[in-house]
Amino acid sequence: MKPASLLLMLAVAGLAGCAAPAIVPAPEMRALAPLARFALEGRLQVRDGERSAAVGVDWQHDPGRDEWLFTGPLGQGLARIEADGVGARMQLSDGRRSEAASAGELAEALLGVSAPFEALPRWVTARPAATAEVRRLDALGRPLQLVDQGWTIDYLEYAGESPDSPPRKIDVQRGDTRLRLIVDSWNP
Repeated sequence: MKPASLLLMLAVAGLAGCAAPAIVPAPEMRALAPLARFALEGRLQVRDGERSAAVGVDWQHDPGRDEWLFTGPLGQGLARIEADGVGARMQLSDGRRSEAASAGELAEALLGVSAPFEALPRWVTARPAATAEVRRLDALGRPLQLVDQGWTIDYLEYAGESPDSPPRKIDVQRGDTRLRLIVDSWNP
């Protein structure tokens, strides 16, 4: 073999060894329809600047109707919020009642935090709206982080390894306001 041919073969072999590794395609977001109904039980921690609260939460979501029961550390009921197309009603453990046009207004009175309640069913089930910016996905195509209406939603843990598994631990944050939901049980 001629020295020039040998040199050319070595150069080609050397370049082949420097080739970029195969590109693994990034996972794609799985398009899942919103859940029409679900129930969950868990714990909610709320921080807003210097204030913080921790409550138990039992949420029943049905088409056109939501019901939240917030409980204290020993399981005693602190407040119940019911919301439907007519408006929202809250009853506190001491018997006081309040009404408002939306669950968001009532929750702000209870927890001191303003949140877009209409988006919560999509957020807690990891089924973001088309207008949400999905920033990161896991290997199964489930969201790990998204931004919606100025809120950053981080999915820290899922309830299982299936692509359809619901989230177990969620952080929702905007400015000084942070909510962490830990779901102990789902009933989708």
